[in-house]
Amino acid sequence: MLTPSVTRVIAPWTKFDHVPEDVLTRAAERGTRVHEACRAIAEGIGFFPMSEEDRAIAGYVQSFRLWFEAVVKECIFTELELLDDHFGFVGHPDLFALSRSGDYLLVDLKSPVTKSKTWRLQLAAYAHLCREAGYVPDRIGSLRLHPEGKAPKMDWYEESTLQDFNVFLSCLNAYRFFNS
Repeated sequence: MLTPSVTRVIAPWTKFDHVPEDVLTRAAERGTRVHEACRAIAEGIGFFPMSEEDRAIAGYVQSFRLWFEAVVKECIFTELELLDDHFGFVGHPDLFALSRSGDYLLVDLKSPVTKSKTWRLQLAAYAHLCREAGYVPDRIGSLRLHPEGKAPKMDWYEESTLQDFNVFLSCLNAYRFFNS
């Protein structure tokens, strides 16, 4: 069996059955473009919206830029593949950075307006992977980017990380049971 990704493990509990398929497809494409643009900013490459698709995500990207410039001192990595051989899963955290206040931040970028319980599980799994690789986050959270370029909303999850990781491991066990 292939080593599953964090997002694949929690996918059965990410409910989008009320959303039309074409809307989901467009949202996934938008999310991919937003992540690519934010990664370029975090890595110092920059984002220059030239195409119609780029202009369509410019608000989300501006929202990220506002937060990044105000909060981040140094980007440590973006979307680094991290593997846990013991539990057998892989993940690609969006951003691990040193803040201007000296805290190490593990941040997952989100474009939906509404929070999802699965984000807590995703970040707990990413935090575990980071620690295993020697990157110890002081703060763990999801950054909900604003589509109109306004300040994003940060949701921190430190208090529930251990519980959330245990729930993630339960999801991982269920994933293995149903996919073996």
